[in-house]
Amino acid sequence: MKALKICVIGAGNISNSRHIPALKKNKDIVEIFGVIGNNKEKVNNTSQKNKIKNTFILDDELDISKQLEDVKWFADVDAVVIGTPPMTHYKLAKACLELGKNVLLEKPMTMNDNESRELIEIASKENKTLSVIHNFQYSNGIKKLEKKLKNNEFGSINTITGIQFTNRDRRLPEWYNELPLGLFYDEAAHFFYLLEKFGGDLKVLSATGQYDESKQENTPMILNIDIKAGKIPAHISMNFNSPVCEWYLILLCEKKVVIYDFFKDILIYANNDNQHLAKDILRNSLGYTWHFWKNFIANGFKLVTGNLHYGHDVVVREFVSIVNDNSYTSGIKEEKGQMVIKAMNQVIEKIENFR
Repeated sequence: MKALKICVIGAGNISNSRHIPALKKNKDIVEIFGVIGNNKEKVNNTSQKNKIKNTFILDDELDISKQLEDVKWFADVDAVVIGTPPMTHYKLAKACLELGKNVLLEKPMTMNDNESRELIEIASKENKTLSVIHNFQYSNGIKKLEKKLKNNEFGSINTITGIQFTNRDRRLPEWYNELPLGLFYDEAAHFFYLLEKFGGDLKVLSATGQYDESKQENTPMILNIDIKAGKIPAHISMNFNSPVCEWYLILLCEKKVVIYDFFKDILIYANNDNQHLAKDILRNSLGYTWHFWKNFIANGFKLVTGNLHYGHDVVVREFVSIVNDNSYTSGIKEEKGQMVIKAMNQVIEKIENFR
């Protein structure tokens, strides 16, 4: 099978730390053919670091389609991976689809439902693949969780809770305050597509936020969302003023409580503690500690050796499979990206009404 010629659009952190390493891991089925961005220094650094021969600098003031149409090497590109700020996704994806390129688009898919719908229509009209990078569905921890659920090791899911703590001192994108609800819109998609995966169709029931009124920014200090995933009650709690960065997806099941740690890509679970006696507490504490350190050490080794991809490498394989064989997987399907956008915009509307 001939390798797909891929052009990376965007030369920032997500392209260099996630997309390009995932593409390199799949070098038997993809070739990184070029890199495009609007920052000359970043594009040059990315191309030199990764030995990418073809580059182009986009001018934000000019028509995207016309610029790309005039790039000779871009005519040979089979597909693009777009890793730019969310507010640029629609225009870039639209131009690439209309130029006959398959598109793998970083989450969140677009800024609103109208943009998502139009991209889906264009992809269908042009007979091109449009997919969204919902990568944590394919991480090692989530795949293990899915397998154990299918084997009924945990029993049925009663409720789901998503918890996010964000440290503002960590490396954050310069543009996040331009988004509705700031960091929420850039990061929350992971919770929404995982809720849909384990529960079903999403229905946002309520959303509230608390702001630091002394600061002019879109990101709330605390944000809480009540949501139903199919028939499963769920809650998302996000705190954007934490001294640490931690993200968890917690499934309270019939038999066990199951915790997925996003950043460490590990799965931790504890048994029913029955009457909550000392022996039950000790048993669960030992089990919890064992699961944590066992997986932490294994994944820590993967991280330092550049082999912890958080599912991005699988997304690339799924995308290539779709382009070549039309063998679709629901996890990165464009309709799922649109579903996430609808739910996130419902949250925005409820927060704005609350304020």
